[in-house]
Amino acid sequence: MENSFRRVLVCEYVTGGALCNGPLPTDLMADANAMVAALVGDLTALDGIHVTLCWDSRLAPPSFPADRVALFPVAPGDDPESRWRDAAALCDVVWPIAPESDGLLGHVADLFWGTGRPVVACAPDAIALASSKTATAARLAARGIAAIPTVPLGAPPPAARHVVKPDDGAGCLDTFIVDDIAAWTPPHAGRWIVQPLVEGEACSLSMLVDNAGVVRLLGCNRQTMERGDGCFSFHGVEVGAMEHRRAAWEPLARAIAAAIPGLRGYVAVDLIDKPDGPVVVEVNPRLSVGYSGLSRVLGWNPAGEILDLFHTTLADAGREDAHA
Repeated sequence: MENSFRRVLVCEYVTGGALCNGPLPTDLMADANAMVAALVGDLTALDGIHVTLCWDSRLAPPSFPADRVALFPVAPGDDPESRWRDAAALCDVVWPIAPESDGLLGHVADLFWGTGRPVVACAPDAIALASSKTATAARLAARGIAAIPTVPLGAPPPAARHVVKPDDGAGCLDTFIVDDIAAWTPPHAGRWIVQPLVEGEACSLSMLVDNAGVVRLLGCNRQTMERGDGCFSFHGVEVGAMEHRRAAWEPLARAIAAAIPGLRGYVAVDLIDKPDGPVVVEVNPRLSVGYSGLSRVLGWNPAGEILDLFHTTLADAGREDAHA
């Protein structure tokens, strides 16, 4: 560990108290807990690192070492964003985790940037682009990358059988299989998109992108997806299960990072692997469920390298200021 970060704030949106004044979303809790457990576990395995973890006080306390992890409770009646700022003031660096839905990831990153602390997050423009499936598909296609065709609901659909989902959706929430698109009504308001139903194996990439946009492909993963009655459901990631596809996917990982400047740190890519090659479904500019178990599969701890990237960014900015 070569950087000076010693106190790391981890703030995951669902478990970290964002919803302290409303009901907890049970459909997101398992994924949220998995990401927190993996990240905090990796951070506390690093020498000299102490973690402050924002935590919804209604949840059972997690079983982390008390001498390495301090819970920062957010309780009903609190203003969660004010509490998060208070927590950031106690730490050297902030590592937020949030879904792209409704601009939440960008909002949370911006909140923590406003505290003056370094934030382990992609650049704002990269977050904004990747938070829109329509914009992401258009950018990748313009760079010659095979991406799933995506049009707004109401435009001529790209196929006979369709997948309909929110433009900024996370995971498989509100992801529907629709045959008669003209007769379909969205279950709630929002920016809905239509994509063709593409047959193939649901997979993902775990990428580490440095400050120059150079990519290290960490994991080639299989996603456990279930196609139910008119919808998809997500049941986790088999990290490293698709390593035999690494040679084909490494050029794809590099092309995606080049197409979306500002991706930085851990980035996940969902794709469908077809006999004639992979098709990108979406880019997640944040920690994803695919991070869970990654250090075990790799045999080394990626959290330290990710922190190093953001310490290097801070040091470079300081040198530029000194020479201004």
